[in-house]
Amino acid sequence: MPVTAFQIFALEVYDDFVRLLQNVSPAQAATLPAGKDSILASRKVERLIQVVREVFEKQPSLGEEMLAALRSPANTSLDPRQSRLLKSVVRMYQGTISPYLNFYGPPGRIHTIPYFKVLQHPQESAEIPQWTSFKGKAVFVGLSELLQPEKKDGFPTVYTQPSGVEISGVEIAATAFANILEDMPVAPLSHWLHLTTVLLWGLMLGIIGLLLPTSTAAASVTGLSALYLSVAHYQFKSVGLWPPLVVPLFFQAPLALIVVFTWKYIRTNRERRNIRRAFGYYLPDKVVDQLAHNLTDVTSNAHLVYGTCLCTDAEKYATLSETMDPKELGAFMNQYYSAIFEPVRQRGGIVSDVVGDSMLAIWATGQPDVALCKQACLTALDIDRAVRHFNGTSSGLQLPTRMGLHSGHMMLGNVGAIDHYEYRAVGDVVNSAVRLEGLNKFLGTQILVSEAVRKQLEDFLVRPLGEFFLAGKSKPMKVYELICCREESSAAQKSLCGAFAEGLRAYRRQSWQEAIRIFDQIQQSFGSDGPSLYYRQLCNEFKKNRPEENWNGAIRLDQK
Repeated sequence: MPVTAFQIFALEVYDDFVRLLQNVSPAQAATLPAGKDSILASRKVERLIQVVREVFEKQPSLGEEMLAALRSPANTSLDPRQSRLLKSVVRMYQGTISPYLNFYGPPGRIHTIPYFKVLQHPQESAEIPQWTSFKGKAVFVGLSELLQPEKKDGFPTVYTQPSGVEISGVEIAATAFANILEDMPVAPLSHWLHLTTVLLWGLMLGIIGLLLPTSTAAASVTGLSALYLSVAHYQFKSVGLWPPLVVPLFFQAPLALIVVFTWKYIRTNRERRNIRRAFGYYLPDKVVDQLAHNLTDVTSNAHLVYGTCLCTDAEKYATLSETMDPKELGAFMNQYYSAIFEPVRQRGGIVSDVVGDSMLAIWATGQPDVALCKQACLTALDIDRAVRHFNGTSSGLQLPTRMGLHSGHMMLGNVGAIDHYEYRAVGDVVNSAVRLEGLNKFLGTQILVSEAVRKQLEDFLVRPLGEFFLAGKSKPMKVYELICCREESSAAQKSLCGAFAEGLRAYRRQSWQEAIRIFDQIQQSFGSDGPSLYYRQLCNEFKKNRPEENWNGAIRLDQK
């Protein structure tokens, strides 16, 4: 009915329509009836509509050709109203057979006049100032009540109100008529354009989410969604274009944010695990846990502890580094460190520092702990065995290892400034452990411990080696050789300790000849013994140059 009404309404430009069709397709124009008056007289409007529709279906390009001809200079004689009406007619036949209605709003948006007021005298109707106000207009007559006690002609639409008020059939017909006249039906995107829009929108959201930081991505997606909605609203309002809304705004945008947040969360966790694993190669697990919760602890987590330091140093490393390629040397040292790190890890120690061929390991707690000191000494014995095994399997390359252990209070934490920090122990304990390790070179021993360590040991066989002023120290330190666990010691080892103690007493009495005799007997009975050789040499020197009067047997070392 709205199409028929519009065709009747547009019969005033029917002759122009036929003439325009003749310019484009004379053969098709010949199939149309001539003259609008004859059409009205014969009441063949429906037939005319069917014929014109068939013409446009046979030749799909006909509509665009007629619109192009309408815009040509040859048709400038038409006034704007006629030109617009003619364009609407072409669009009606050119368009789909079932266009979507473009409602203008709730019931009553199309100008409605009560029927009784139309019948009143013009002076009595303020809404109709002149009878001529209907001229040139299409008028639909029917029931159009805003309040419907009984549903007689109402149809549910998107504007159906909660009160039950619906748009009447006559207003819907008028709406369809207006859509045709204004060429403003709702026009959904084509299937492929719809899919393309959805895919490109999703792709754009994904790229934004991946490239931008999380907060910026969330703001960008929200802003773009608002912009998309604004553009869609403008297109719908201005030209009736109906782009996809539900999927892009209510599914794709939230889904993009959820996916991006989830992916970045997973990636961040993976990066944190990698960083944590990397930190684990340089820092203790407890320190890594602290840094994971608060990075500011890097500069403020140093604390006073009591612990035992174990310092190691490989003999012949300098000679080895001169004869090996740097790449081969690096691989060889990695194998060496693997051998000495493993006992530290198994005994609960912390590898605090590695420089060249030296390692510093720490066992620390808040108060003196005999168990931790015992673990440090067991680690030293384990390292000695591991190094001997390593040297036996390294194709002739040897790295005998010396060790020194000392216990006491120290500061443990991150040491450094500006942008460089290292996790290490600071204090005299560390310095003394390093000096004890160096003393091995002079005494020909492998593992030396201080008096502070020996006091905590009852299950180990140790040999007193005397008192020494270590390099840079002002006070003498009692030094002991850690031999083995007491339960593993042999009779020969115990006899060696007893014989050496006798020789050391003779040395302190300044009985040089007696001490030399005892040390010589040790060499004959037990083989080469580094401390005995060292003290024998000292006795020979003191025989030539007697020590000072206040000499108490302590030995001063000026070299590390």
